[in-house]
Amino acid sequence: MARGSDNTPSWATLVVLAALGTAVTATTNPGIVARITQNGLDYAKEQGVAVLQKKLEKMEIPSFSGSFKIKHLGKGSYDFYSMVICGVQLPSSQIKLLPNEGLELSVTNASIKISGKWKARKNFIKIGGNFDLKVDGISISAGLKMSCDRTSTVTCSSCSSHIDSVNVHISRSSTGWLIQLFHNKIENSLKDTMNSKICNTVTDAVSSKLEPYFQTLPVIVKIDDVAGIDFLLLAPPTVTAETLDGQLKGEVFSLAHRSPPPFAPPALAIPADHDRMVYLAISDYFFNTAGLVYQQAGVMNLTVKDDTIPEKSKFRLTTKSFGAFIPQVAKMFPNMMTQLLVRASSPPHVTVSPAGLALTLALEAQAFAVLPNSSLAPLFLLGMTTNVSVEVSVKSDRLVGELSVDKLFLKLEHSDIGNFSVELLQTIVNDVVPSVVLPKVNKRLQKGFPLPLPSHIQLLNPLLQPHQHFLLFGADVHYG
Repeated sequence: MARGSDNTPSWATLVVLAALGTAVTATTNPGIVARITQNGLDYAKEQGVAVLQKKLEKMEIPSFSGSFKIKHLGKGSYDFYSMVICGVQLPSSQIKLLPNEGLELSVTNASIKISGKWKARKNFIKIGGNFDLKVDGISISAGLKMSCDRTSTVTCSSCSSHIDSVNVHISRSSTGWLIQLFHNKIENSLKDTMNSKICNTVTDAVSSKLEPYFQTLPVIVKIDDVAGIDFLLLAPPTVTAETLDGQLKGEVFSLAHRSPPPFAPPALAIPADHDRMVYLAISDYFFNTAGLVYQQAGVMNLTVKDDTIPEKSKFRLTTKSFGAFIPQVAKMFPNMMTQLLVRASSPPHVTVSPAGLALTLALEAQAFAVLPNSSLAPLFLLGMTTNVSVEVSVKSDRLVGELSVDKLFLKLEHSDIGNFSVELLQTIVNDVVPSVVLPKVNKRLQKGFPLPLPSHIQLLNPLLQPHQHFLLFGADVHYG
């Protein structure tokens, strides 16, 4: 990943993930639940503090001046100018969840080193030199508020800064007594300036770095020319001491004509797993909306011709081969090619349980004879049902799958050539479907479905666990 020196995505992504549930738009069950754990927040905090440190190192400290009074000698004036920050230390920090509010970042025991020049004047007496200054005991507290209307936003809702002490060391030790005359004024002026500058820097980091990256959180994602995924935020977050759960619509929809599916998402009971940084609970509703859209679009229709049958197969798509099982085919259509139109007669239905993922699939196979003029003569229509095993995995940022078919059960739905026993075709179907139909379906499934993740994120240590009505995906994250 190409990124700038401030490494913005490294800390922003997990904050974005934490914000997945902070908008209120509906009360329906989600199709997907996104969870960030304290482990994830801690990783985000480390990266965010590194960015904040670089921002603080670039702060500009304005010059300041004042007056002092020496007994019996009267008033004088001083100036501190050309100040440059030469070191920032942020040794202790924490990020935590604030129920129903957002996140809070706190930094304690921080310190800043500053170097610059000073001068003092009393009548015609002028002295000056260089100085080193250390600001100790800095504490910062910043709140992040997430909201959503049509798009998601994040703002710095509050910021406070406190400084314990300011210590000044000047280059000319002989005039150290003079500095003591206005040391308190220096300390107070610098505390006021630094506290304001620190909070301005934090606010700027959120608006200029975090907020733009926050906009990379996907809401509507196009899968292909047929379908897209709606990752709209649905409900406020459920916050505990260790996790934040955000609710996403998690629905696949048709790009040509969107309409609500005739079924609703189930309620999800997500286990209290905290080992990974982020989790996604993907309900069977998500998979079933995908099956509905692709079945209605006709994407699951497949024409099988003889040239698609493996050469090693003993069966060929000809009336002669069919005639060995159904003699009337060869008699009525001698020496002709045949073809099959295989399609899903109803949307495939996925069931997720602790035992795994199961797919119930109902297919139809219409057989045709190819006449000499290339027109098609219908032969018969078979109904086929089967239980399909589903293997799901994650590649990069996509959820991919692979199907394996058990035995197919056949039923003769209609015949244009008279009655015959469908059991005669069992061997043919068991050869054609696994060798021709299934590889094409699995090729499409290997393209996968994008996960609702911000840009430039890598997933590590992936975990997939089936539960009742949902598949739980967990991972650690890295950026690079």
